[in-house]
Amino acid sequence: METLQEFINKHSNNKEKTSSFVEYLYSLMDKYGYKDASKLYNKANISRQLWSSIISGKSHPSLNVCLKIVFALEANNHECKYLLKKAGYTLSSSNRYALIIRYAIENKIYDIDKVNALLEENGYADSLII
Repeated sequence: METLQEFINKHSNNKEKTSSFVEYLYSLMDKYGYKDASKLYNKANISRQLWSSIISGKSHPSLNVCLKIVFALEANNHECKYLLKKAGYTLSSSNRYALIIRYAIENKIYDIDKVNALLEENGYADSLII
């Protein structure tokens, strides 16, 4: 049996699991070539003020904002899962709305209008990604 310290070390060495929301977001921005944050927050339709507030830790991103970032980055399902998890959200398999979002990501449907159309067609007109 491993010691407590070995267990802690093993889990602390995984950057993806131990990084903060902002740190992980920046790593995804680097991966996807967003050197200029304004290109990402503009593509995600997030105001500069809200972006600044989230990055500085003054405010917490909503699920809607996190999803807008995921779709703007064109992140994969794994990256989406970790980014949402770091913000305190999840896309549960027991939730139809979440399954629609996951379907879009797994099928590389990153156009917000197309995702919103899927949501509307399935009775989620009040839960669009705006």
